[in-house]
Amino acid sequence: MKNITTTYYKFTLESIPFKEIPSLENITAKFLYCSLFPLVDFMRLDLCLLTVYNLFDHDNLSPKDIQGAQHLFGDVISDKLPVRGKAKCIKVGSEEREISPENLPHLKYNSSDNWFYMKNGNYVAMHGIKSQFESVKHLEGISIYAENILRLRIVVELLKRNVKEGILALSEDEYKKIGFKVLRSDPSLIRADDKLIRDGVDNWISSMLEMPLYEDIPSQYRGRIIT
Repeated sequence: MKNITTTYYKFTLESIPFKEIPSLENITAKFLYCSLFPLVDFMRLDLCLLTVYNLFDHDNLSPKDIQGAQHLFGDVISDKLPVRGKAKCIKVGSEEREISPENLPHLKYNSSDNWFYMKNGNYVAMHGIKSQFESVKHLEGISIYAENILRLRIVVELLKRNVKEGILALSEDEYKKIGFKVLRSDPSLIRADDKLIRDGVDNWISSMLEMPLYEDIPSQYRGRIIT
């Protein structure tokens, strides 16, 4: 058990061109809430475990208010969030929490058609435990989320919900076209060329679409392998 500081933020969405995205045209949200804590005590790398909440544009919330909200998707590994610049995140509070390695989510990766999962915060490939795809397919991967990829994932999850509800149908290529628009609008990629952005979209969209909606994962398997 370790005492870890969890920090809560308003994560900005202002760069996302919602008005140009089918079925999301009426979204006016400027931010959503997220929290993160450092993983250095568990994996000796300067990365964080980040939670994105399905909590948009509610002002004046405390950490206690936020932590009980439903997640938009599973916890992911991230860089530290920016607190300066045009797309800065606004800190809303922090708290010390006792976190046990056993309570950290399992994450997955694949290599040479084999699937592995990692537990106890040891999110590096050398600590992978061999498994089967059916046991780990609902787990988040070990790829590191930058702020621009977090905005892309938020859009993808909102679209997946609308597809599930029958509001629209989207092919993978259509998701990628939307993804390009989202990343092309991101202030962190203002100097990136189109090819780099298309490569990023191609690299991320397929894995995002493979993930079930968070609410469709049985609660006992959220962040846990199926045994």
